Amino acid sequence: MKLAGLVSGGKDSIYSVHLAENGGYDVPILACMYPSRLDSWMFHSINIQIAPLLAEALGKPLASASTSGEKERELEDLKRLVIHLDVDGVVTGAIASTYQLERVNKLCKELGLINVSPLWGKDPHEVLAAEIDSSMEIIMTSVAAKGLDQNWLGRRIDEKSASELSKLSERHGFNVCGEGGEYETTILDAPWFNKRIEVLKTETTWDGTSGIYFIKEARLVEKA
Repeated sequence: MKLAGLVSGGKDSIYSVHLAENGGYDVPILACMYPSRLDSWMFHSINIQIAPLLAEALGKPLASASTSGEKERELEDLKRLVIHLDVDGVVTGAIASTYQLERVNKLCKELGLINVSPLWGKDPHEVLAAEIDSSMEIIMTSVAAKGLDQNWLGRRIDEKSASELSKLSERHGFNVCGEGGEYETTILDAPWFNKRIEVLKTETTWDGTSGIYFIKEARLVEKA
């Protein structure tokens, strides 16, 4: 069964594609939406421009489309992309967001597709631990939650930082995986990548309560 991986470049969507393939699904193509606004209801927007590099690193073609990022309308934008793909379903990185899951399920029902969400309903702490154990190179690229300051921007998510995140999430009440938009991530490498992404130029913004780590320039490099 062929699936399109709905990816943003973040840890959950990339890891879900990996899990789907390990589970016996064929994921021959990736699909990515480019929101025209940072506060899209459905789609990750920070550093989405490096999605083509991620697709090449994975050795997969990328289908992409722009979206207004407006509530409900963005689902129609996704439908216009997915309807042209030769697949039996999609794979998503949803963990606990019923808003996203319900809308992707609705889209799949309309198109006669299945929605595979390997992380759905799992304990966020266990998900984060598994993602780190997978040896993905994960960096935090935005923060928007009490307890997360500018020092987290650009920081690698490893066992040490995950332990800190766990304590902060319990203290401040945010989802340790960033499922509610508390933070966003970008993947630079994984054992199953053919190449890795090298970040060449960045820019960081901070407004006192939230911030973004923009990747201004990046390239693919061979792996040792």
